[in-house]
Amino acid sequence: MGYGEKLRRLAGWSCLGVVALFVVLGYYFRNVRFTPLAGGFLILSAVFLIERGEGQVERHGIHPGADTRLG
Repeated sequence: MGYGEKLRRLAGWSCLGVVALFVVLGYYFRNVRFTPLAGGFLILSAVFLIERGEGQVERHGIHPGADTRLG
C-alpha cells in the first residue's frame, strides 16, 4: 500500500468522522439542516473508501476460447 493509498483511506475515514459529527449535532440541536451536509460527506467518504479494482485487461475483442476455423 503506497502513500497515495494511505492518504485516500485517511481522507475517507475523516469524512466518515465528519458525518458522525453532523449526525450528533443534528440530533443534539434537533435540526434537520445538518442532513444534507452529512449526506454529502457520506457520499464523499464512499468515493474514497471503495476499493479500486485492478485495471481491465485489454484483449482487443478476441475471446480466448473462440474458434477461428470457418468450416
